[in-house]
Amino acid sequence: MINISISLITVDLFDQFNELLSATEHEINIISPFIGLQTATILAEWLNKNQKVTCNLITRFYREEFIEQVSSVYGLEKLLQAGANIYAVIDLHSKLYIFDSHSSILGSANFTHGGFFSNHEISVLFNDEPDISARCIECCNDLLSRLQGVKDAIVTQEWIDEEKENIRKTAPLRKDKTVQYSNGFRRGVVLSKIVKQDQFEDLLNFSNNQPLSGTWLKFEGTGDDRIANNINYLEMKGERKRDLNQSFFPLRPSGIQKGDTLFLTLVSYDEKNVPTPLIVGYTETNGYDSRNTANPSDIKKMPWKERFPHYIEFSKGKAINAPIKHGIRLVYLYNTLGKKTYPSLQNKNNVSLKTLHSMHFRRSHIRITKEASDYLTNELNKLFSKHGYIVLG
Repeated sequence: MINISISLITVDLFDQFNELLSATEHEINIISPFIGLQTATILAEWLNKNQKVTCNLITRFYREEFIEQVSSVYGLEKLLQAGANIYAVIDLHSKLYIFDSHSSILGSANFTHGGFFSNHEISVLFNDEPDISARCIECCNDLLSRLQGVKDAIVTQEWIDEEKENIRKTAPLRKDKTVQYSNGFRRGVVLSKIVKQDQFEDLLNFSNNQPLSGTWLKFEGTGDDRIANNINYLEMKGERKRDLNQSFFPLRPSGIQKGDTLFLTLVSYDEKNVPTPLIVGYTETNGYDSRNTANPSDIKKMPWKERFPHYIEFSKGKAINAPIKHGIRLVYLYNTLGKKTYPSLQNKNNVSLKTLHSMHFRRSHIRITKEASDYLTNELNKLFSKHGYIVLG
């Protein structure tokens, strides 16, 4: 059986979208044939406030759909002016939403008011599942690679202005409700289908043959808030006013189950003060409980919980009783195991060190293989013998 975190969304898609959007720091990718004015306005306002985030939108550009208000050229204009990269594909039908590399939504809902609020839609949320998200990203990147730089695919302000003028002239003439009007003008490119194994089928085949482990790298600290390397794990928790036996997340870590193991990976500096993640311990967990979320009172007392409101409690574990700089550099794991580090890379060829590093970029946690777990456990046990250990849980 595949052990992945899946939620079926039928009624609160907009709330889920907003929560994932608020946790997005790098890139959002949307594939949707129809774009609504209200949903586009909400996203455009968010992009204007978060200008470091890249937004790629793949959609359709059909005059008839704009005239009939199935899709909104005015919504596209708001997104274009907010800095979104918009591409037009003829006969597009897919709907996919990707937030950084942590979460994806796949289903029937267009990026419209009807799709998000009023229609009967079913979507699936893959939350904090990097293996699934990696395949969603691969699908999206494949499309983008065939659209970027292609003049007929790139939506411009000139295109939009032309459509606005056509709507102004055409819509008032369509007064006879008994007449079925039609305008066949379309813009965009026609993409040939790629004949290869479906990305999700690929994951299912891999998972059926090699069950996913319940072991994870859990990152603490961030690239812009690195942890000092001259203190141990207990001292770090004290200085940062964190509970020793809890670890926090920006999104609900619903994929982590009771009994799963976290390898505590601190974003810090090694002995030569080179920025790097360092693994300093491991612990079993009680799994994620929906009640493990900071309330407004908690956030008022500790404002950092607004960014990291969800937590998991440790049940039994150890951390080295030594400065963080003596931990295991993550690159050592990559150099030793290569693609065997992560389940999603098992069936790939020629995985580079750059690809391995990109796997953990901006992740709060990521699943690793049994081989990686065994390697880290063995190396940490050596460090426990050398330095002693701090009891967790």
